[in-house]
Amino acid sequence: MENYYNVINGYKKLFIDETYIGADEKYKEGTDFYELYNLYLFDRELKNIFIKYILEIENNIKAVISHDFSEKYGHDNYLKIFNFDISVKNWEKKTATQKIGEVSSLIANIQQDISRQLFKNNPMISHNMLTYGYVPLWVLVNSLTLGTISVFYSYLIDKDQNDIGRKFILRPDEMTKILFVLTIYRNACAHDERFYNLKALKNDTKPNMIKTNSIHYKLNIPKDKANNPIYGKNDLFSIVIICKLILKEDSFSKFADLVKFEIDKLSGKLKTISTTEILEEMGFPLDWYKIKEI
Repeated sequence: MENYYNVINGYKKLFIDETYIGADEKYKEGTDFYELYNLYLFDRELKNIFIKYILEIENNIKAVISHDFSEKYGHDNYLKIFNFDISVKNWEKKTATQKIGEVSSLIANIQQDISRQLFKNNPMISHNMLTYGYVPLWVLVNSLTLGTISVFYSYLIDKDQNDIGRKFILRPDEMTKILFVLTIYRNACAHDERFYNLKALKNDTKPNMIKTNSIHYKLNIPKDKANNPIYGKNDLFSIVIICKLILKEDSFSKFADLVKFEIDKLSGKLKTISTTEILEEMGFPLDWYKIKEI
């Protein structure tokens, strides 16, 4: 049984009459609870679909990163600062000591994760630590969060970033952004947050957006005044684009079909709002399904 007020408060936005100027909110004529509830159910199904394919991408990326790093530095050298990029770039407003501090923080987080897994008696972590005195990276990555993996990648030296990105036909700057945005949506699924209209929010300095790529151009997505495509940058459609870039063709086809099925199913249950409004909230262009043909 769902909480009535959670459904109302979480999914009422599109059903509110914005022309009404009274003191209280007014719903559009004909709105009833079941229409909001159907949007809620749609959102839940979207999360089930997206998390399945995000995890597929996550596992693939973890495997590639752990294999490449271990091949170059050994299975137990992910805790050594000098195996990461500690140089300060021209555009970074920080000192060399601060940069080392950031990498040290990453290493500390990894060490804390190992400790947590040991306290939980994780059999793989415990076996390797008791037998060898360390946990190989290819074992450890299975317990590291996508957020930690994205930070791990961002601090690799340029050559290592390039070697890993090449496996996905992505430049390091593309890969870094994809990992950070993907983490936001993966966490939203894990914490059961409202999902369909989630936007990747700004961090301290700049918005979390994936880099504009060929898919944006091939879909002829319009641009805003800052020359950014208005869809597929920091919205749910950006995750669809990421899936297109990284998933195998048959896997992406199944993913796109499942999303389309849920959109079509919801469309048949709407009466006071349109599918177009839903797609706009999701950051989907009206012809989004053409992405399968690219």
